Amino acid sequence: MASHGNANISRRRTKTNDADLDITPMIDVTFLLLIFFMVTSTMHPARDKDIPAAVNGENANAGRFVDVSILSQDVASAAGQLLLEGRPVTLEQFARDLNARCQGGRVDLMIYAERDVRNGFVGEVEDIINGVEGEVDYNFAVRDRR
Repeated sequence: MASHGNANISRRRTKTNDADLDITPMIDVTFLLLIFFMVTSTMHPARDKDIPAAVNGENANAGRFVDVSILSQDVASAAGQLLLEGRPVTLEQFARDLNARCQGGRVDLMIYAERDVRNGFVGEVEDIINGVEGEVDYNFAVRDRR
């Protein structure tokens, strides 16, 4: 038998410091803080901001635009009121008038809407404008409160 000279050498094991970090209390505190802030915070919708007054006055080329005003909803009809060049019109009358104006070429609209107008009513007006046979360009604007 042959003896192996290295057989008596013991292998050294390196000790590893396996310190386990228990994060359960940290998770508990995190959830407690989350629940606390959710319960104590109040959810407020974004408040309306006042638009600053215009400093430049009227637009120099404002005469080329057809004025469309959308006023806040009427209590009786629960819909907004539509004014075309200052006269009240229904959505159907607005569509007929706009189609008639488009026969003469391009129409530029300036839409003034009050702050309280229901978004759906403005969408109905835009749908009418987009459904017109002809070229219609429209812009939204605000008027200074007097």
